Amino acid sequence: MLLGRNMGENKNFSNIKGILTDIDGTLFYKGAPIPGAIATLSKLRKKGLKFLFFTNTDSKSPRTILKILKEYGFYINEDEIFTPIIALKEFLSENPSKKSFFVTTSEVEKEFQDFPMVSGSEIPEFVIIGDFHDNWDVNRLNKAFRYVIKGAQLLGTQGNKYFLDRDGEPVIDTGSFVQMIAYAANVDPKIFGKPSKEYFLQALKRIDLNTDEVLVIGDDPESDIHGAINAGIQGILVKTGKGRFYKPSKSQIKLSIIIESFSSLIDFF
Repeated sequence: MLLGRNMGENKNFSNIKGILTDIDGTLFYKGAPIPGAIATLSKLRKKGLKFLFFTNTDSKSPRTILKILKEYGFYINEDEIFTPIIALKEFLSENPSKKSFFVTTSEVEKEFQDFPMVSGSEIPEFVIIGDFHDNWDVNRLNKAFRYVIKGAQLLGTQGNKYFLDRDGEPVIDTGSFVQMIAYAANVDPKIFGKPSKEYFLQALKRIDLNTDEVLVIGDDPESDIHGAINAGIQGILVKTGKGRFYKPSKSQIKLSIIIESFSSLIDFF
């Protein structure tokens, strides 16, 4: 169901060839698929649309995310998953001799075991802040801050201020910790996930389409939709996940299209 739209705009999706869709809060929420999402994805694929499932989830490996989606019943190929971990790997691969210090989950740190890491009294070239909920220790952040203030470049896996846990409760997310260190050290961090414009452009390269040939679907007005707009891409907000809290009258982000859920997307095609 279409909930909101700027009627002064004439939306024409006949040129749309692909969809960049968020995952958590958009395809599933509170441990279950969004009603109708699996069937809608299948129908849209049959219409010839290409998909890239791009997420800010930085606590899990891309393989784990793919496994979760398949367990929910979504038909998705491995090369259709794009996460900040993949984007960060691409960046570090371009800097093979530079050492890093990681504040991430143990699962994600294993993803970078082939990259050089700082040891002893060394100062790393990069400090990487991600989700670290499996070892929520402020001393890890303080160590990262010390490295940054001594010259290391601050990298954030993504820019979300908060996320919703399995019970739908808000929890401080990576972006808030990154900005805390950036503020304390007086530096500008490099962000790899949403809402970084570069992340959206990397996603376009993966799906091999232009900005006017794709839609971004997501539940986060700031990271998903405003991030898409900054990259020159049309965004559609779903009223699931974080989207349930969006109130146009109280938000500086004005959206042209809001739909009930991912399943409502079929109405446009």
